[in-house]
Amino acid sequence: MSENATNKLVFFPSGRLGNAFFRYMACAVVNIINPALEYTLLADFRPPVQKFTYYPGLDQEGQDLYHGTCDLAAEAEKNDAVLGYNTLGFFKHTIDQLSSNKYINKDNGQGLYVKKTLTLTDTNFFNHFYKKLENFNVCLDGYFQFGYIYLKYKPQILNYMETHKAKHAILTDRNERFLLRELIDDVVLPTRYDIAIHIRLDDFKGRPDFIEVEHYIRVFETLLPVLKEQKICLVYQAGNNPMDTDYIATCVQWFRDHAIPLCLESNTVLHDFNILKQAKILVCSMSTLSWAAAYLSKDIQQCYMPDYHFYTEPARRAFFFHKPIENTSLYQVKTTPAQKIKTYLITLPAYAERLATLDSLNHQLALIGLDATLYQGVHGKDIFIYEAASKVTHIKHILWENTTYFYDTRVRLNGQPMTKGEFGCAWSHLNLLRQFVAEPVSANYYLILEDDVELVKPVGELEELLRNIPADADMCHLAKSDWYPFVRTQPANAYFYECEKRFFNKTTAYVVSLKGAQKILDYTPHSINVPVDDLYNMIFRLTPDFRFYVPATYFFQEQAAAVSTIHAIDA
Repeated sequence: MSENATNKLVFFPSGRLGNAFFRYMACAVVNIINPALEYTLLADFRPPVQKFTYYPGLDQEGQDLYHGTCDLAAEAEKNDAVLGYNTLGFFKHTIDQLSSNKYINKDNGQGLYVKKTLTLTDTNFFNHFYKKLENFNVCLDGYFQFGYIYLKYKPQILNYMETHKAKHAILTDRNERFLLRELIDDVVLPTRYDIAIHIRLDDFKGRPDFIEVEHYIRVFETLLPVLKEQKICLVYQAGNNPMDTDYIATCVQWFRDHAIPLCLESNTVLHDFNILKQAKILVCSMSTLSWAAAYLSKDIQQCYMPDYHFYTEPARRAFFFHKPIENTSLYQVKTTPAQKIKTYLITLPAYAERLATLDSLNHQLALIGLDATLYQGVHGKDIFIYEAASKVTHIKHILWENTTYFYDTRVRLNGQPMTKGEFGCAWSHLNLLRQFVAEPVSANYYLILEDDVELVKPVGELEELLRNIPADADMCHLAKSDWYPFVRTQPANAYFYECEKRFFNKTTAYVVSLKGAQKILDYTPHSINVPVDDLYNMIFRLTPDFRFYVPATYFFQEQAAAVSTIHAIDA
C-alpha cells in the first residue's frame, strides 16, 4: 500500500472563478480527511492506464454493496458507488482495511480489485467524502455548491487554505489561473465600502436563477433603516446589453429617490471580489463570486443571500449553498418556496459526536431548501431541583439559569418521577417554541428534529409531504411512535390524517405552526410536569381545538444505534 502516498487529488476546471472556488472547497474537505493525497490540477494529472489495482490474498472484509455475476470489472467501472470488488463477486462500497480472511487469503488464490481512480461529482460526493480515499486517485468533477458542510467545517477549511495558499492554484474554464493567496489575502483598495450589493446580469437572462430587479428593490427597502450615512456600492460586470443598462438604472434611481449616495463599481474580477469581501454588509446575487467573497471575508458582519430552490430541476438539484456565514439572512426570489418552513436540530454540546452521523441528513434536507439550524438545548445536569415543600404540596421547583418551572409530581399518570434528562429535553423543546413566538414572523411552520433522528423516506417524498401540511395544523408528528402506534381515522388530505386521541411517544421529528407553539406554551406556562412527548399527547388528548395530524406512514425514526442522552444524563 506504499504507493498510496503518490495518489492525486485532481481539480477539474469548469466555470468561472466562483465555481472554481467551490470546487476547491470540496477538494479541501477531501484532503483534510485524506492528507496523503497530493493536490494537483487536471492538466498536471496523468491517469493510470490500468483501471484497477489487484491485491492477491487480501480482501475488504464486510462493506459489501451487492453480489455480481456478470463482467465484474465493467460493472464496477460504470457504478460510481463501487470502490472495488473481490474475486468472489462482491462489490465494495468502502475500502479502508485490507486483510486476509478464511475466504480470501494467500493460499486460495483469491484477491481484491480496487479502483485506481475515483471521480466525485455533485451526486455522489456525500456518499464518499468522509471515507478513507487514500487508496485512489480522487478526481473532483462537479460544482459542489453545498450548504451546511462548508459552514460546519469552516475553521478547518480556512486553515487548509491558509496552509496551502502559496502553492495551490485553481483554474477556470477560461484558462484563468489563480493562486489561493490571491483569493484569501486582502488587497489594498482605493475605497472600502460599508455596504456592497452584487448584481449578476448578462448570461443569466432567461434562466431560472436570474434575479429580477423587483427582488433587489425589496432588499433595498428592507435595508432602508441602515442605509443612511453608509458608504454603499453596487458591483456588477458592465456590458453592452440595453436590458442590463435599464436594470442598473432602476437600482440607481431607487437610491436617488431616497437621497442615498451610491457608487457603481465594475472592475477586474479580483478587484471586485475584494470590494465584496471587504464590505461590512454584503448583498449576494445568484453568483458564486459573491458567495465565495462572503465565505472568505474577515469583515462582513451581515450577509444577504437569495432564497433559491432548484430541487424540482434535476440538472440543478445539487445547488443549495445558502449560508456563507452564520449571520446570513435569506431574501425572496422567484424560486423561493411558497411555504416557508424553518428547520431546527436540537442538540447538546456534550453530545457533539452525534452530529457527524447527520451530515448526510443535513445534505438531503438542504436539497429541498431546509437548511437546518443547530439549537443548543438544556443539559439536564445543569438543572437544580428544590424539594423543600414537596412532601406537603407535591410541588417541586426546578431551576435552569435564571428560569424556574414548577413540577407537580402528581400529574404523570404512571407515577414515575421525572429525571433530569427528561426535564432537560422538555425544557429544550419549550425554549425553542418560546423563541418562535418571540421572534418576528419568518416562517409558516417549524420542523423540529432531535439529534438522533434518521430519515427513512426519500427526501423528495418529504418535500411533497411538507407542501401539503393541513392549513389548520397546530402540530404534525412525522416520526415513529414505537410504544403506541397511531390509529389513523379521517384523511385531512392525500398526505395527512387525523388520528384517535390516544397516547403516543417520541419527539424525534415534528412540525409545529406558530399558533400551535403558542397553544402549547399557554397550556403549560409555568410548569414541566411530564416528559415532552407526554405533554404533547396530553394537549392533543385533552384540548379539543388542538389540530394534530400524522402522515400515512412515518418519515423519521430514532436511529437504531443511538444511545439516549436522557438516560446518559441520569446515569
